[in-house]
Amino acid sequence: MSYRTYWQLVVASVALVLLGGCGGGGGGGGGVFLPTAVSSVTLSGTATYDSVPNETGALVYAATTSKPIRGAAVDVLSGLTLVASTTTDANGAYSVTVPPSTGLIVRVKAQMSQSGAGPSWDVTVRDNTNSNAIYAMETPAFSSGIAASLTRDIHAPSGWGGSSYGSARVAGPFALLDTVYTAQAKVLSVAPSTAFPSLRVFWSVNNVPGGSNPAVGQIGTTFFSNASDGRAIYVLGKEGVDTDEYDASVIAHEWGHYYQSAFSRDDSPGGSHSMNDLLDRRVAFSEGWGNAWSGIALERSNYTDSVGAGQASGSNVNLAAGFSSGAGWYREASIHSILWNLNSQIGFKAIHNTMTGSFKSGTAVTSIHPFAAAFYAVAPANASNLNALLSGQSISPVADPFGGSETNSGGVSTALPMYNQATPGASNSACVINQAGTGNKLGNFAYLRFTVPTGGNYTIAVTGTSATDPDFVVYHGGQIAASDGLGSSETAVVALPAGESVLVITDFNNTSQSTAASPSAQTPTCFTVTIQ
Repeated sequence: MSYRTYWQLVVASVALVLLGGCGGGGGGGGGVFLPTAVSSVTLSGTATYDSVPNETGALVYAATTSKPIRGAAVDVLSGLTLVASTTTDANGAYSVTVPPSTGLIVRVKAQMSQSGAGPSWDVTVRDNTNSNAIYAMETPAFSSGIAASLTRDIHAPSGWGGSSYGSARVAGPFALLDTVYTAQAKVLSVAPSTAFPSLRVFWSVNNVPGGSNPAVGQIGTTFFSNASDGRAIYVLGKEGVDTDEYDASVIAHEWGHYYQSAFSRDDSPGGSHSMNDLLDRRVAFSEGWGNAWSGIALERSNYTDSVGAGQASGSNVNLAAGFSSGAGWYREASIHSILWNLNSQIGFKAIHNTMTGSFKSGTAVTSIHPFAAAFYAVAPANASNLNALLSGQSISPVADPFGGSETNSGGVSTALPMYNQATPGASNSACVINQAGTGNKLGNFAYLRFTVPTGGNYTIAVTGTSATDPDFVVYHGGQIAASDGLGSSETAVVALPAGESVLVITDFNNTSQSTAASPSAQTPTCFTVTIQ
């Protein structure tokens, strides 16, 4: 039996339905049909969606396959009355009991939820350009009839018309939901009682790479956010420009940042980055982790991202290869190759235990060195695996979270030592440089370790020349304070716990300038630092 698929938006509850795309009435078909031969009817079916593969960088619509919609919420309605609800299983199947001879519709929502004891989650895919409504699809109205059982399958088409999208892109939200399902399943495979914090995924066909107004689709790029209103992933969707709903690598990468936020720690300041950049240690680890996680979760060895006309172009990164020349702790490719290969060799459990253990609570900021130190404690039997991978990417394989034995500077004059020691009550120096670029690159931040004997309020002051604008962040098992005012002197009173903390300093004005034709001849910008 064939029937149309309705493309709808569910807002607040199943009683409020906004129609979109190819239209259709929400909750139609109420009423009773006589006679009745049975007391109840078993209504079952399978929910599926069009999956468009991206194996090498471009979407291949000709290879589209039908995949099950796993773990999604299913509502059966008669008019505006909820008759039954359930969840699709791992094969996309659902089954409910409904009254006979009743007009019904089956609605499948782009939502996964589970509560109570044991593992739990709440994931929704929403339209940020339509009041953050939840995506859903539904069958046309039908009668439950008088037989003991009835089947109603439901399928979400991609909307691809051969050279462009010719109809509603119903499958998009369900493709996104399935990538999250896959990512959650990987975590549950090693930590079966995990409680996942709520996650909203915002996608729209209007989402473009530019601007800063999500309500009209200006999201800049696909990204993860942990704001005051909760954790969210925003996803590009503009046809012919950049669509990411079928780029599972991209979505899994951003979910990797969700994982860091929910279960581990991420000190990265963010910002632009590429495989060729020499990055700040926190950025390199965060982006390298995201890349590696995409391969770990999706069980693939490459990272792909489509772009452009017909989604026919894109990038393809070998996650196993690393960086062949100029490798180091400041390269995201070095980090993702280490983590991906480590998972390939020993599995994910030890990596998960490392990410959620002392790495999360340690004093050093997040980078490959504290990860290695934590891993050695969690999985000493596998130390040789990690040692070989670190050495292969020119990183010192020593169990020191502060990288004290690191000898690879990346050619940046201020990169080593990775941390300098600061003495409270004395005048200290910290220097930054733009030799590798500006914003979030290697050398843009100075790292100081310092220890206070007792907890209390301390005044931290960072002073430079008149052309500078210093900012700083304080870490003690995660960020505990930040100061980013204007002017050449930055001062703040910070409540410090007793013991060791880390002070990270940068120059907002990026005043370190080249003094010769070669960037290597740059002169660092230095600050005077006091902790009183």
